[in-house]
Amino acid sequence: MMRSGFVAVTVLASLFACRPAPDAREVRDFERMREQQRYDVYERSQFFANGATMQAPPAHTIAREPGFASSGQTMSPDFLTGTHDSTYATNIPIALDDGTRTLGANQFAISCAPCHGAGGFGGGPVAANLVTRRPPSLRSGPAAALPPGQLFRVITDGFGMMPPYGWQMPPATRWAVVAYVRSLASQPLTAQARADSSMAASLHFVDSLHAAGVPLATIVRSQEAKR
Repeated sequence: MMRSGFVAVTVLASLFACRPAPDAREVRDFERMREQQRYDVYERSQFFANGATMQAPPAHTIAREPGFASSGQTMSPDFLTGTHDSTYATNIPIALDDGTRTLGANQFAISCAPCHGAGGFGGGPVAANLVTRRPPSLRSGPAAALPPGQLFRVITDGFGMMPPYGWQMPPATRWAVVAYVRSLASQPLTAQARADSSMAASLHFVDSLHAAGVPLATIVRSQEAKR
């Protein structure tokens, strides 16, 4: 037993001994990766006249999303900004085909349904925690009356407690979500959508009782009794 252990230790030692020490080139390459010749975002720059690393884009320019030039996607202002002649776009400037519908449904499930619910009623899994401001229904009320361009801007820039998604969704994806939201009223009610509707109604009921001055403990007991 001792002999086998000694042999194992000897073999491991010989393997590590065969590994040569890092030469000067390895050390130099590692340092070159660690200390890259670049500016950090808020670092002072000796290249630009104003001394800042981050520069404002040239006046009257619109950023081009990666891949648009090669994909042939339209670059109209309403497609990129949701506005046309200083007013919100009233049409969705992309083809409403099966690919768009699938993209919109998938992205809605990822980014929107946690708060607004699978059916857009406002009873998503996170909604119960948003006590100060509930997610609105996307099927009725003010949110449903927004023109497509304004809904696009809300997705892009955020609104209230909703964070902006423009940094992670390209314009075509945002428009696909807008198209999906506009189609919610015509979608068949799935089990998830029914659960969303039920939760939204329950939250509205709780909020109405709380606004009427009913003690929170009484509201909690009444809700627990219904379960």
